[in-house]
Amino acid sequence: MGLGKTCQTIALFIYLAGRLNDEGPFLILCPLSVLSNWKEEMQRFAPGLSCVTYAGDKEERACLQQDLKQESRFHVLLTTYEICLKDASFLKSFPWSVLVVDEAHRLKNQSSLLHKTLSEFSVVFSLLLTGTPIQNSLQELYSLLSFVEPDLFSKEEVGDFIQRYQDIEKESESASELHKLLQPFLLRRVKAEVATELPKKTEVVIYHGMSALQKKYYKAILMKDLDAFENETAKKVKLQNILSQLRKCVDHPYLFDGVEPEPFEVGDHLTEASGKLHLLDKLLAFLYSGLQL
Repeated sequence: MGLGKTCQTIALFIYLAGRLNDEGPFLILCPLSVLSNWKEEMQRFAPGLSCVTYAGDKEERACLQQDLKQESRFHVLLTTYEICLKDASFLKSFPWSVLVVDEAHRLKNQSSLLHKTLSEFSVVFSLLLTGTPIQNSLQELYSLLSFVEPDLFSKEEVGDFIQRYQDIEKESESASELHKLLQPFLLRRVKAEVATELPKKTEVVIYHGMSALQKKYYKAILMKDLDAFENETAKKVKLQNILSQLRKCVDHPYLFDGVEPEPFEVGDHLTEASGKLHLLDKLLAFLYSGLQL
């Protein structure tokens, strides 16, 4: 999101190694799509710290394991979630000084394999990087907190946490209490604070109608659960599910199983079935002129 999470993390490594004589090792987990970016930023800002990229196929990783066992002195090990799960037994053998999890909302489910696996690592402390600590519920936030401080935020108390804070008002006493609770664990950055040099963003909203196929399924979704809108006691979860289905419909009706006609070939029907995609197809010409959309 461009708020400096990568840069701040590398600065932390430099501080730990230079000022506190803590040379790691530090483990960074990130999506494959940003693996090379992390490597480049490490070389750019911390050339004095040795950074090993742990990636590749099974044979390549086996060779890397032998090299790391023979020469175990490195500062930073950089890898992906998927490889971490595959080679968890090997990575668990290191006493990590810091564990950094980029896009940490991947840990929002306490029961997920990634959450359980990383909880078994030997780590002095963990640093979770995310632009969306809460996407759908407070349970996701609690999952991140329990990963960082499992003794303070035990799995057994998640229900009490949600019940206490799920429906609080913005300026209420409970909201103030929650802010104080999160303060020692949460460092928040917004663009207004760290991206003052960026030019003002200009947003242009272009309206476009739905295709005939989208209108058909949009109406069907509404009619199927019409009672949920008429019933004041309808559960919030049910309404969220309906909204999720409507969003899928306005994006592209082929997101629903059985809608796309066989034999599933690329063709004009892909753009004609979605109003958004039809508009995007016409706007793509602007991309060639250097306009950013």
